[in-house]
Amino acid sequence: MGWNKQRFIYLHPTFWFILVLSMMTGMFYHILIVFIIVSWHEFGHYLMARYFDWDVRRITLWVFGGVMETEEHLNKPLEQQLLVTIAGPAQHLLILLLLLFLQQKNFLLPEYLDFAFRYNLLIVAFNLLPIWPLDGGKFLNIALNKLSPFKQAYQSTLLFSFVSIFLFLFFMIQWKQALLNGFVLLTFLFWENRLEWKRRIYVYQRFLLARMNRQSDKRRMKPLTFLSQTELKAVFERFYFNRFHPILVRDKQTITSETDCLDYYFNQGQYQATLADLTKQTMK
Repeated sequence: MGWNKQRFIYLHPTFWFILVLSMMTGMFYHILIVFIIVSWHEFGHYLMARYFDWDVRRITLWVFGGVMETEEHLNKPLEQQLLVTIAGPAQHLLILLLLLFLQQKNFLLPEYLDFAFRYNLLIVAFNLLPIWPLDGGKFLNIALNKLSPFKQAYQSTLLFSFVSIFLFLFFMIQWKQALLNGFVLLTFLFWENRLEWKRRIYVYQRFLLARMNRQSDKRRMKPLTFLSQTELKAVFERFYFNRFHPILVRDKQTITSETDCLDYYFNQGQYQATLADLTKQTMK
């Protein structure tokens, strides 16, 4: 795997296994069609991400899926996240139009066209399931970030994702449809969510640090009210994505800002501090 690590487009080792298997079983063109649809989908995400100047490490592709590897999701403005996420599923409409054109011109055998129509719909439908890191999971996270603080929205997304994986597996077993392929995909998604859950504290800390170093949009203010004995850690848990928070200390009748709280916590190392400690510091 190390030999390919620096390549921008990385073909997962399972790609070569499936490719050889497809040649042996006469399914090469079917697998190629699925791979083209998946790649087209991921490059839709990539082109929109580059439009917003996101840092994209690489695109990993395997036969039945792909991922654009970037740290910018959960970090960039929600509007950008939404457009980058939409850009993937939107490609399936273009693929549909291309397939209709090819059907009209008789450029492909009906067998391959029918297969392409079916899998184009299947891939976009699967991608819209509310499972992280599928597009449906990202849509869910964006919606939850509009309704609740970042930490709660992120953890709720992952919990909902776990539930969706088990529900989808249950219905798949009930209907006895695509058990092997579905089980492999769901196992992969479960593993990804497990890893994401383990790193949730890191993601949350990164969110706070990015907030401290970023110029906040003062036009999107959302005041938060606390008692002076509230720990700064508890204050941060109420921070919303894409909102600037003036902090009202009710019993002291004073106002501070999220910037002062973050600076006092991180730069001065006051990890157990309360709002009362911060206000005393600023009054000196």
